[in-house]
Amino acid sequence: MGLDLFKLRVFVTVVDRRGYSAAADHLGLSQGTVSFHVHGLERQLGTPLVRYEHREIRLTPAGEQVYRRAVRMLRDERQLLRSIRTGHEGQVSLGASIAFEQPFFFEQVLVPYRQARPGVLASVRFGPSVGLAEQVLDHGLDLAYAIGWQVPGGVRFEALHDAEYVLVVARSHPLASAEKVTVEAVSRAGLITAPLNDVEWVHYENVLRELGLRASDVRLEVDGMQARVLAARAGMGVLGMFRPPYARLDDDALCRLDLGRSAPVVRVGLLHRRAERPSPAVRDLADRIRQLARAGSS
Repeated sequence: MGLDLFKLRVFVTVVDRRGYSAAADHLGLSQGTVSFHVHGLERQLGTPLVRYEHREIRLTPAGEQVYRRAVRMLRDERQLLRSIRTGHEGQVSLGASIAFEQPFFFEQVLVPYRQARPGVLASVRFGPSVGLAEQVLDHGLDLAYAIGWQVPGGVRFEALHDAEYVLVVARSHPLASAEKVTVEAVSRAGLITAPLNDVEWVHYENVLRELGLRASDVRLEVDGMQARVLAARAGMGVLGMFRPPYARLDDDALCRLDLGRSAPVVRVGLLHRRAERPSPAVRDLADRIRQLARAGSS
């Protein structure tokens, strides 16, 4: 007998809402009905899936496995129904490093893909590369285009190109007209960065260290790449950003600083789930990114 998708949906909701009562409210069911379906799933599988510890729901090892598979199955069901109802020729969910939340990504990655596959429903999510890798593993994303800082088991990192870490300021900023820019001058002007408690900060700090900069040089924390760009354009400090080889600084309000030394680089590539055959929509998007990487690196 196959697994009941409704039971799986109830089980996932219990986990996501952290309890039977909250899940019942969300689903519009009685708490007894929610409990009945979860226990029924456990009986069908022959193993406990959840337990209470310190008044909180905890997954057993089997529950962890079932939860991951259930999330994937329910997502696939939603995508299938949406494709049928809307007439889309497949779907693709792409994660992209927050560093790429810029015009070049839309113009050189997404626009050509949409022109080649206009019938595909594309979903794009920007975020920290470390978190995107986890979402690929958990079937929250089909594919991610990100920095290969921390890749979990079960996810394959396909390196494509390097990205330089460049420093930019507003053209009205005093450093923009300086004949020589030093690390000390950048430190005095202050860095604009992501919040220091960001999940990627430990990796980002290593990049700063290569330039002779430190966390103490940060003067402004801003969440979101576009918001950081706006802060830099307003003259609020020095912004560091990763630039792939095919991208140019096309913001007339900003200019790049030259510290007279080589820029730090990071490896960027595609994150896939291991041993999984991608759909045509996902495969075509990955191929578009590969082609762009090859052209930019040549």
